[in-house]
Amino acid sequence: MAIVITAVIAAAALAASARWAWWRPSVPGLCVLCYHKIGTPPAGSKLKELWVSPAKFRAQVKYMLDNGYKTLTFSELKKYYDEGQNPPEKSVLITFDDGYENNYKEAWPILKELGAKGNIFVVFNTIGKANLWHNPASEAWVNMATMEQLREMLSSGVMEYGSHTMNHPHLSSLKLEDAAWEIAESKRQLEAAFGREMCAFAYPYGDGAYVPAIREKALEAGYTFDFSFKQGKTRWPWDRKAMTIDRLFIRGGDNNWDLALHLTRGASRL
Repeated sequence: MAIVITAVIAAAALAASARWAWWRPSVPGLCVLCYHKIGTPPAGSKLKELWVSPAKFRAQVKYMLDNGYKTLTFSELKKYYDEGQNPPEKSVLITFDDGYENNYKEAWPILKELGAKGNIFVVFNTIGKANLWHNPASEAWVNMATMEQLREMLSSGVMEYGSHTMNHPHLSSLKLEDAAWEIAESKRQLEAAFGREMCAFAYPYGDGAYVPAIREKALEAGYTFDFSFKQGKTRWPWDRKAMTIDRLFIRGGDNNWDLALHLTRGASRL
């Protein structure tokens, strides 16, 4: 019996070693967390990992604040960059891709309550509509935030915005001039709508972040920061011309242990 118990414990330890990155050393750098939807996934969703429950999101934000992490907006990060300064050692950018209505209804109130800040990469042509780039066979369409909701969040000082293109395409599948339009036009439209500089851009699906010609268009458009979908932390000082900024994808199944590993190791799972 003792042999069986020992074998079970050894197997569990091996499984943990194989799944989690707890044994990796801590690494320095800026943490950028990537969320999508805050809420309950629709029935039959095949994309449940893109949904984080409000309870988990609140627990994760509280964990960061309780452990001395400082949440930054894009404009605050840009101030450090422009002044040639390193952001505080335990800095975190909480980012949301796409601009869902649940970011307004679920995430924003939690951030306000706890005294944290967030940032949304907005797909301009779907403001007030639905996530039309999704195949409804994989997940039912869900509502995007309206212009009024986005303006309310911005005026609170809790949320800021960056661009996620006009229509959320796979940029590498487009002609280069069309990809350039998606990247630059979204910046122009968002700046006109909100009266603020859009200094940040995220590549939909992470596609195009490592295609030099496409990345050059993001730099030419005038973004200070461009964010990939590659897992990891970004060392600072950061070289704008040489590299994108990595992010840490938060899954629906992640708990505070996963979050702690993201923040310290730059990865939760292997």
